[in-house]
This record gives sequence, structure tokens and C-alpha cells, in this order.
Amino acid sequence: MFMTAKTLQTEQFNAIYYATHKKLHSIILNICRDNDLTADILQKVYLKLWEEWDNIKDKANLFPLLFTYSKNIYIDDLRKVGCGRAAVANITRTIDTYSPSAESQYKRKEYLEAINFVLSRLTTRRRQVIQLYLEEGLSRKKLAEKLCVSPNTVDNHLQKSLSILRSELQVYLKTGID
Repeated sequence: MFMTAKTLQTEQFNAIYYATHKKLHSIILNICRDNDLTADILQKVYLKLWEEWDNIKDKANLFPLLFTYSKNIYIDDLRKVGCGRAAVANITRTIDTYSPSAESQYKRKEYLEAINFVLSRLTTRRRQVIQLYLEEGLSRKKLAEKLCVSPNTVDNHLQKSLSILRSELQVYLKTGID
């Protein structure tokens, strides 16, 4: 019967698998104490053996090589789990530090709605002046130039608008927003 190189490789691999699997399984199980993890490690070990088959010179005693593969894969898995836990802990700390609570988010949303409501009740010119002043950070002189009015008019609009905002939003100023 004619055997191809692939068939011969498969038979050799199967012989090694059946000769080493049971012993390697018990050693890995002894180390990691987890049946599922042991099965995963063994699968990776024999997959790596299959992938490296052509590069292995001495195929007479592969058990030390398989044990080394097992040990390295187990250590890599531990590192991944450790890094994953560290990443989750870091993300949790970051969220706790920078993410406002649901109550705080609700207060901010309510506060912004109140500001927009007060702004909507201002005259068009006052709303325009206060928005340019707050949003674009324009100076009073630049505002006056942009709106083609005198700087005193801009001052009057700003003072009146800010006064209305302070009085209408007094409740929020007393309780504070996170």
C-alpha cells in the first residue's frame, strides 16, 4: 500500500498523542487543578506540536517538549488572566473616578435644561450676546464689533442676562452640581 507523507505524519502524530496524552493530562491537572483549563492546554499543546512537526528533528522522545509547551501555555494563560483582571480593575477605577453617578448625571441634565429654558426667555439680542460671550469666549469689545453695537450696550445686555440667569438658577447654585 502506498503511503503519502501526510498520512505517515498523521500516524506518527497519533502514536505520540496516544503515548503521551494520559500522562501529560495528569501532570497538567495536578498543576492547574481545573479540568476545563487542562483540556484547553492539551489542545493547544498538540496543536502546537502539529504546527511545528516539520521543524522537530528528534521525534523519538517528545514528552519533555510537550511538557515545556504545556508549562509555557499555562504561564501565558495565567498572564492573560492576570492582565485581564488588572485591566478590568483599572477600567473600574477609571469609571469610578471620572464617571459621574446616575444622580449627578440627572442633575446636570436638569441644570442644562433649566439654563436653556432661561436663555429661551431672554430677548433675541440678549440671548445672542450671552451665547457669544459664554460659548465663543469673545471679549466685550469683540462682541460689540461683531454685533455692530456699542461696548456699553454689550455690557448692559451681559449684566441683565447674567442677573436673570443667577436669579432663575439660584436653586442650583445653592445645592451645587457635581
